[in-house]
Amino acid sequence: MSRNAGYMKKLRKSRVERKQCIRCGKPLSQESLIRGVKQCEKCLDYQRKRKLGQISSKVNTTYFYNRQYKKDEIKRKELGNYMVENKITIKDLAKESNLSQRTIQRILYTDANYTKKTKDAINKYLGKELL
Repeated sequence: MSRNAGYMKKLRKSRVERKQCIRCGKPLSQESLIRGVKQCEKCLDYQRKRKLGQISSKVNTTYFYNRQYKKDEIKRKELGNYMVENKITIKDLAKESNLSQRTIQRILYTDANYTKKTKDAINKYLGKELL
Protein backbone atom coordinates (compact mmCIF):
# COMPACT_ATOMS: atom_id res chain seq x y z
CA MET A 1 0.00 0.00 0.00
CA SER A 2 1.43 3.36 -0.93
CA ARG A 3 1.91 6.16 1.52
CA ASN A 4 -1.01 8.15 0.08
CA ALA A 5 -3.33 5.13 0.15
CA GLY A 6 -2.57 4.62 3.84
CA TYR A 7 -3.26 8.27 4.54
CA MET A 8 -6.59 8.17 2.70
CA LYS A 9 -7.64 5.04 4.57
CA LYS A 10 -6.96 6.80 7.91
CA LEU A 11 -8.78 9.92 6.71
CA ARG A 12 -11.89 7.97 5.70
CA LYS A 13 -11.87 6.10 9.02
CA SER A 14 -11.65 9.34 11.01
CA ARG A 15 -14.46 10.87 8.94
CA VAL A 16 -16.70 7.89 9.70
CA GLU A 17 -16.01 8.36 13.42
CA ARG A 18 -16.87 12.06 13.16
CA LYS A 19 -20.04 11.24 11.13
CA GLN A 20 -18.84 13.00 7.99
CA CYS A 21 -19.01 12.04 4.33
CA ILE A 22 -15.94 9.90 3.57
CA ARG A 23 -15.46 11.59 0.20
CA CYS A 24 -16.00 15.31 0.79
CA GLY A 25 -16.05 15.64 4.60
CA LYS A 26 -19.46 17.33 4.92
CA PRO A 27 -21.56 16.35 7.95
CA LEU A 28 -24.00 13.53 7.17
CA SER A 29 -27.75 13.84 7.67
CA GLN A 30 -29.55 11.76 10.26
CA GLU A 31 -31.27 9.76 7.47
CA SER A 32 -27.92 8.74 5.98
CA LEU A 33 -26.60 7.66 9.35
CA ILE A 34 -29.67 5.51 10.02
CA ARG A 35 -29.34 3.76 6.63
CA GLY A 36 -25.62 3.16 7.25
CA VAL A 37 -24.55 5.23 4.24
CA LYS A 38 -21.15 6.83 4.68
CA GLN A 39 -21.49 9.43 1.91
CA CYS A 40 -23.66 12.47 1.34
CA GLU A 41 -26.31 12.47 -1.40
CA LYS A 42 -24.20 14.62 -3.70
CA CYS A 43 -21.27 12.17 -3.54
CA LEU A 44 -23.56 9.16 -4.00
CA ASP A 45 -25.13 10.79 -7.06
CA TYR A 46 -21.66 11.50 -8.46
CA GLN A 47 -20.66 7.85 -7.98
CA ARG A 48 -23.83 6.59 -9.66
CA LYS A 49 -23.22 8.81 -12.69
CA ARG A 50 -19.58 7.75 -12.85
CA LYS A 51 -20.51 4.07 -12.81
CA LEU A 52 -23.00 4.64 -15.62
CA GLY A 53 -20.29 6.35 -17.67
CA GLN A 54 -21.96 9.76 -17.63
CA ILE A 55 -18.92 11.27 -15.89
CA SER A 56 -15.32 10.44 -16.62
CA SER A 57 -13.24 10.24 -13.48
CA LYS A 58 -10.00 11.10 -15.25
CA VAL A 59 -9.09 14.07 -17.39
CA ASN A 60 -8.76 12.97 -20.99
CA THR A 61 -5.10 13.54 -21.73
CA THR A 62 -4.64 10.43 -23.82
CA TYR A 63 -5.04 12.20 -27.13
CA PHE A 64 -1.99 13.97 -28.40
CA TYR A 65 -3.55 17.34 -29.20
CA ASN A 66 -4.61 18.12 -25.60
CA ARG A 67 -1.17 19.44 -24.70
CA GLN A 68 1.38 21.74 -26.24
CA TYR A 69 4.99 21.07 -27.17
CA LYS A 70 7.66 22.26 -24.79
CA LYS A 71 10.34 21.95 -27.43
CA ASP A 72 9.54 21.98 -31.11
CA GLU A 73 11.54 19.10 -32.55
CA ILE A 74 10.77 17.83 -36.04
CA LYS A 75 10.70 14.09 -35.25
CA ARG A 76 8.50 14.53 -32.22
CA LYS A 77 6.15 16.78 -34.18
CA GLU A 78 5.94 14.24 -37.01
CA LEU A 79 5.11 11.51 -34.49
CA GLY A 80 2.44 13.70 -32.93
CA ASN A 81 0.88 14.61 -36.28
CA TYR A 82 0.91 10.96 -37.35
CA MET A 83 -0.87 9.99 -34.14
CA VAL A 84 -3.54 12.66 -34.66
CA GLU A 85 -4.11 11.73 -38.31
CA ASN A 86 -4.46 8.01 -37.52
CA LYS A 87 -6.37 8.58 -34.26
CA ILE A 88 -3.79 6.72 -32.17
CA THR A 89 -3.96 7.56 -28.48
CA ILE A 90 -1.02 7.65 -26.13
CA LYS A 91 -2.67 4.81 -24.25
CA ASP A 92 -2.89 2.63 -27.39
CA LEU A 93 0.67 3.37 -28.42
CA ALA A 94 1.98 2.58 -24.94
CA LYS A 95 0.04 -0.67 -24.68
CA GLU A 96 1.01 -2.00 -28.12
CA SER A 97 4.68 -1.05 -27.83
CA ASN A 98 4.97 -2.31 -24.21
CA LEU A 99 6.02 1.10 -22.89
CA SER A 100 4.49 3.26 -20.18
CA GLN A 101 2.15 6.12 -21.05
CA ARG A 102 4.47 8.48 -19.20
CA THR A 103 7.37 7.48 -21.47
CA ILE A 104 5.31 8.32 -24.55
CA GLN A 105 4.27 11.65 -23.00
CA ARG A 106 7.90 12.51 -22.25
CA ILE A 107 8.86 11.80 -25.83
CA LEU A 108 6.03 13.92 -27.23
CA TYR A 109 5.96 16.88 -24.88
CA THR A 110 9.45 17.31 -23.42
CA ASP A 111 12.95 17.31 -24.77
CA ALA A 112 13.72 14.12 -22.83
CA ASN A 113 16.05 11.56 -24.35
CA TYR A 114 14.82 8.11 -25.28
CA THR A 115 16.63 4.85 -25.80
CA LYS A 116 17.10 2.93 -29.02
CA LYS A 117 14.88 0.18 -27.59
CA THR A 118 12.05 2.69 -27.04
CA LYS A 119 12.52 4.16 -30.50
CA ASP A 120 12.46 0.70 -32.12
CA ALA A 121 9.33 -0.34 -30.19
CA ILE A 122 7.42 2.77 -31.32
CA ASN A 123 8.58 2.52 -34.93
CA LYS A 124 7.74 -1.20 -35.04
CA TYR A 125 4.16 -0.56 -33.88
CA LEU A 126 3.65 2.35 -36.27
CA GLY A 127 5.26 0.54 -39.20
CA LYS A 128 7.19 3.70 -40.09
CA GLU A 129 10.50 5.24 -39.16
CA LEU A 130 9.24 8.34 -37.36
CA LEU A 131 11.72 8.64 -34.48
